[in-house]
Amino acid sequence: MRAAFAACLLLTACATPSPRGPAERLAGCWINRDAGAVTMRWLPDRARPGVMAGHKLVYGQTGAPRGTRYTLEPSETGASLCELDADGAATRCWPVAEGEGGSLEGGRAFIDAHGERLRITVIGDGADREIFQGRRDGCD
Repeated sequence: MRAAFAACLLLTACATPSPRGPAERLAGCWINRDAGAVTMRWLPDRARPGVMAGHKLVYGQTGAPRGTRYTLEPSETGASLCELDADGAATRCWPVAEGEGGSLEGGRAFIDAHGERLRITVIGDGADREIFQGRRDGCD
């Protein structure tokens, strides 16, 4: 009986689909309504297949919203999250943490999308830096 249970458990583990990659976890629109509003939209980059383009807008009580652009692109180690300047050039890039291995030296981006929540944090590059935290929202 014990051997049959173990075999069933192993078969179930092999049949379990692999977790979604970072692009699938990010895709869509997100919002944080704490203290004003922060939105983040991740859509495929039309000019570069396989790359996701992200745009974060921070709405304050007064003035125009402040925006920051990002990309999520394939790299030799899996994927990289990059912050872009006004001209679209990468100013900072961090490897995206996948699994439990890897060094934090120089920083790693952690993309935690769980159900209807998203959190993107860079750890190991000075003080921890939260890029975004919020809930899924509809894209207009």
